[in-house]
Amino acid sequence: MKKIISILVAISLVLTSAIPAFAEETDSKDLEKAITQVKNVVTIPADYNNFQYNSSQYEENGKQASVWYLNWNKEDYSAGISASVENGGYLISYNIYSDQQKEGLGKVTRDAGMKTASAFLAKARPDLAADLKLMEDTNDANTDRHYYRYKLYKNEVMVYFTEVQVEIDKFTGQVIGFSCQGAGEDFSKLPPKEGVIGLEAAQKAYMEKIKVMLSYYSHFDYNKKILTIFPGYSGTNTEGNVIDAKTGEAVPLYNDYINYGDKGGMGGMAKSMDSAAAENALTKEELAAVESVAGLISKEKAESILRNTAPGITSSMKTLSASLSKNYIEPDKYLWEVGFDGAYGVVNAKTGEVTSFYIYSDDSSKGRAGISEAKAKEKAEAFMKKAASEKFAQSRYYQNPINRLYRGISDENLIEYSFNYYRQVNGIDFIGNGFTVIVNKASGMITHYDCSWYDGVTFPSVEDVISEEKAFDAVNTSGKLDLMYKKVKDGEIALVYDFTYSVGNFLIDPVNGSRLGWDGKPYKDASLPEYTDVKGHWAEATIKKLLENGYYLEGEKFNPNQKINQMSFLRYLYSPIQIYYDDEQFYKMMVNDKIIRDNEEAPAALLSRQDAAKFAVRFLGQGKAAEHPEIFINPFKDRVTDSYKGYAAICYGLKVMQGDKKGRFNGMSQVTNAEAAMIIYNTLQVR
Repeated sequence: MKKIISILVAISLVLTSAIPAFAEETDSKDLEKAITQVKNVVTIPADYNNFQYNSSQYEENGKQASVWYLNWNKEDYSAGISASVENGGYLISYNIYSDQQKEGLGKVTRDAGMKTASAFLAKARPDLAADLKLMEDTNDANTDRHYYRYKLYKNEVMVYFTEVQVEIDKFTGQVIGFSCQGAGEDFSKLPPKEGVIGLEAAQKAYMEKIKVMLSYYSHFDYNKKILTIFPGYSGTNTEGNVIDAKTGEAVPLYNDYINYGDKGGMGGMAKSMDSAAAENALTKEELAAVESVAGLISKEKAESILRNTAPGITSSMKTLSASLSKNYIEPDKYLWEVGFDGAYGVVNAKTGEVTSFYIYSDDSSKGRAGISEAKAKEKAEAFMKKAASEKFAQSRYYQNPINRLYRGISDENLIEYSFNYYRQVNGIDFIGNGFTVIVNKASGMITHYDCSWYDGVTFPSVEDVISEEKAFDAVNTSGKLDLMYKKVKDGEIALVYDFTYSVGNFLIDPVNGSRLGWDGKPYKDASLPEYTDVKGHWAEATIKKLLENGYYLEGEKFNPNQKINQMSFLRYLYSPIQIYYDDEQFYKMMVNDKIIRDNEEAPAALLSRQDAAKFAVRFLGQGKAAEHPEIFINPFKDRVTDSYKGYAAICYGLKVMQGDKKGRFNGMSQVTNAEAAMIIYNTLQVR
């Protein structure tokens, strides 16, 4: 896989070098300066002698800027370095890649990597290094590298839009990744802190003018094929507004994708459903059976409906494909998906309702209409009223902060408008259900339409929920409303109060105020524990090495001398991915991976040493050989049951389990948490 990636990178670099070189028009001294800037920070190995470059210009804050893109590669592209440098300035990005496989566990601790990252920043960005603060919210445990995310602080206030990231290889301790975003501003002109309102006043203003949103959300379990709908308070879906720290008023953010997002993104939801339907296209046999079902419209009827409904699907467009599919989430719903030369559309095969269409013909973007945003909105609403009047009546317009697909460009250069409408149930939004309509400015044509709507579903009551005030307190506990510099309105920098980025989007249970996951279940923290009971224990170093690499037992305490059960051992062994599976799904994966057999499932049973050996050997892919005890000699001083002899011998030979001081296997003895850590550590060292 890594070899394939390297080849793709190599191809992309060749293509990049083939672009008409703007660099030829640029002073060669600037190129020399850019190369020198990189070499002042990092060492380019002598065998990385395949050098390529190009440059580009852009406008930032009213000024022309240029960037050099430099690439050094081995001749066979098995390894390389890429970097980008401001023209005559500082390093913007740096990455080193290699197809060399890494096995075992990384030896570089997070603290050691942090020192390397700090030293690198001092050389790479001396203009920023002194004002950068490390954010302690990065979980890099499940990767082969340590991630360090820094925010810039000026006047003791976070500059939200300026972020620096450094990646350190856990095996070599080398800097293998660096990026710097949002550092092109004139920070000397940041608004001063004088005259800002206090935190208490900001919290009050937030509650009065932005509020915490109670909405319905949905989650579909693709393994169990169960759709769940649940209510939740959102701490970050604020329609892109923050509190101005000087006036206490709500102001719209500028191009602030990270914090508020698209509240579930109607277009993305509907398109994903369409794609799922396409993947579930019926076979000829299934189609023959379904066609006999009363009430389903024909392919020709679906095609006719699309031509008569979507103004951009003209009579001259040829029909290229048509398939009848089951909707993946609502299996009793059938959909006709029809492809034209220049468009495609989806029709509900029972009701004849158009659920989605997309026009991409050349004519869809031609014209001089220059339609205004207000006129485009009128056109979108008129279409929805005609296409799905009852559903439109149950929806509200959502002022999406990025409703223009190219936020931040001037009106004269705007290409299209995007409008979102969210389904209303029991007086609140249902995130993930509703409409998205896109109108092309030049042609005035509706080029994209989606109606995502679950039929026949049950909505939990929202009568006995906590107040907005209590919901805000719960959000603030996790999110921490704070003072920061952000871009607002048309791009000006202002002091505002908003929730910290470290939280990301999250939900609050409207009944008890606890944090929810996006599946509607209690939130499961993916951050690593900090054990308080392993200091001085004989297994302390091993436990911490595993923890650095993402292998852990849940809880604030490790309880090293406590006996471990089967479930906990297997989840410990599979720490990097186990958090994503519930118990049933996890055991199913264990069976599929041939780690455990159906008749061996005993999650609560305390684990014996012989079973630990069995699972470790299977994890290493040696299970087949271990099933033949006749080919092994017992290396231990005590007797090992025949059915476990192969597993015990392999563990001994690979130094996974060597026995006690007297050389005994003690197969029936139960494994403690500390012993489990040692077994898993040794197993991972082999792998």
